[in-house]
Amino acid sequence: MNSYICDADLSIDHACVTKLKKLYQRCVEHRFNLLGSGPVKVNYELQAKGLHGKKYQGSYMPRYGKKIARKLCNGKKCSQSYDPINWFVDYKSGFFFNPEKYNSTEKCLAVMGTAPGADIKCPWELGRLYHLPQLAVLAIVDETMRERIMLEFRDEVTDFMQMNPIGKTVQWAAPMDISIRMVNMLVSYDILSQLDTYGYFGKEFQQYFEEHIRKSLIFVMENLEYSGRISANHYLANLSGIIFAAAYLPKDSWVDSCLVFGVQELIEQVGRQFYVEGANIEGSTSYHRLCTELVLYSVALVYGVLKTEKRDAFLEYDCREIKRLKSFSQQRYDVLGAEFFPQEFLDRVCRAGIFTSIVLKNNHEIVQIGDNDSGRLLKLTPVINAEANDMEENDLDHRTLLSAMSGIFNNDEFAESGETFPLEASLIHSLSKKKQIDGKAYSTCLEEYGSPEKTNQLYEYTKERVLFEDNNENLLDGVKIHYFEEFGVVVFRGSRLFLSMVIDTARNTMYSGHTHNDKLSIEVMVNGTYITRDPGGYIYTAFQKGRDGFRSVKAHNTICVAGYEQNEFDGNWSMKKRVRAALLYCTENRLVARVTYGDVACQRDIRITDHKIIIKDSANKPFQSRFKNKIYSEGYGRLKKVMV
Repeated sequence: MNSYICDADLSIDHACVTKLKKLYQRCVEHRFNLLGSGPVKVNYELQAKGLHGKKYQGSYMPRYGKKIARKLCNGKKCSQSYDPINWFVDYKSGFFFNPEKYNSTEKCLAVMGTAPGADIKCPWELGRLYHLPQLAVLAIVDETMRERIMLEFRDEVTDFMQMNPIGKTVQWAAPMDISIRMVNMLVSYDILSQLDTYGYFGKEFQQYFEEHIRKSLIFVMENLEYSGRISANHYLANLSGIIFAAAYLPKDSWVDSCLVFGVQELIEQVGRQFYVEGANIEGSTSYHRLCTELVLYSVALVYGVLKTEKRDAFLEYDCREIKRLKSFSQQRYDVLGAEFFPQEFLDRVCRAGIFTSIVLKNNHEIVQIGDNDSGRLLKLTPVINAEANDMEENDLDHRTLLSAMSGIFNNDEFAESGETFPLEASLIHSLSKKKQIDGKAYSTCLEEYGSPEKTNQLYEYTKERVLFEDNNENLLDGVKIHYFEEFGVVVFRGSRLFLSMVIDTARNTMYSGHTHNDKLSIEVMVNGTYITRDPGGYIYTAFQKGRDGFRSVKAHNTICVAGYEQNEFDGNWSMKKRVRAALLYCTENRLVARVTYGDVACQRDIRITDHKIIIKDSANKPFQSRFKNKIYSEGYGRLKKVMV
């Protein structure tokens, strides 16, 4: 297989190593903390804690596990001491996704109606193998752990490949997850294969591994999550997996055509899935990170490919090999050009990073808008909550994305994060063979928008309150206003104040499945302390009531008219849009916006002085102004009490 990462290029600071060592012990013992599970040993003897009183624990799973252990260990596929991982269990509820039954998305999602509390995302999350690149990185810097990590990688990957035949288990039900898994497998293998002085990656394992990647690529190509109208994050993940697999596999006609197809579609989808201003169409700041990672790491790898003999694939390929693959004359890339990718494409990728930098609050956490399923392409530097003793990832700190951006883009917005998290920057730098790009920013700054005359209309019912007051503060110090009109958010950023309001986007008549009924909702932070915060998304499939509750109007810091939702829920991942929202007026000390839906009309008027934040709400029906929630979720499956 081809190699693109130079281990010597990776910058791994002491803080990162310390965290990776803590993670190491957990991983080799197969104790994982995923999606709010808390540390749990995921094997076939697992005794689940249950989720909100729902617990499944049958006798079938241990019997199945013993059968598997015999198959793996007695057949000498894995080390005798290796304890097989249970790839088929929801490690929170204990629900066992029997491989003989659950092998398609439709079958897996069907548990929503038949097994309350069971969450298909749990086995899928484990199957993405996020921890393997982290172990591989640790192996570079710690020779005392290197052999054990090499052995764990070989055994664990062998376990997975043995127990998950192509297309036969829950781990093959979602092409998106297969795609992300391929990337994590390949990055890990690339790093570790350079360190294999022990002979663990012998010819037999190499062939087995390469065959698995090839078959995975075939499976994804045959099951693309593509829609002609809107193909969202799932399709981007498919493309990232295709690009990585086709880049790493040995050169042949079909594989090279897959590579060209992946690049062709990536260019097309960035134009469709990212607004000109850089924000992603999903209506979620967390999905924005996921989608940006999918694009960014793929772009970096393509630049690396251009330095190898695989470069010729972009010039000479048979477009008849793959459906929808365009001829060379129709491609938008330029093999002979300085940048290869169209400049407009590169600018949008860069702006995606700038968007993240602007929606970061003073405590380095993003404004949580829409769903948060904790999705990533790669996890490298562990970003752990300061108060967490269980290695729980802080899913709201997106600086590792900005660091990765700094590895290829020269823009100042990314430099500080590149210094704080050097590993991500150095990996991108290595993948791209030290490519550097100047990305063109998009102006989102406001001094004044609209006119005060538009704000004169007040509705019958009105409430006014002081949200914050402190005579020792200077709230307006250094405040700059950013308006992402296409995404639909206004952001006030200053040395002391962070304030955001969700407006709306008018791009689509039907919302992405990851947006919420949150128009006019605000997040406010003063000097690193939350005044209001978004509730997050919590969970998808385990409980429909919980899913709908977290994306409802009443869950958000907005104007709530009893019995009315801004948009109609249409299943778990869709809404029928009916809300209309507009920014009426905005200056450094005032923000006014209005929404209408059905026969409801509401207006929120925020005034900011040096010491005070005053909010005046009005509506044509009786309402409540909501500013505090009893609970919130800062990542998928995690539930906490609000501390403000």
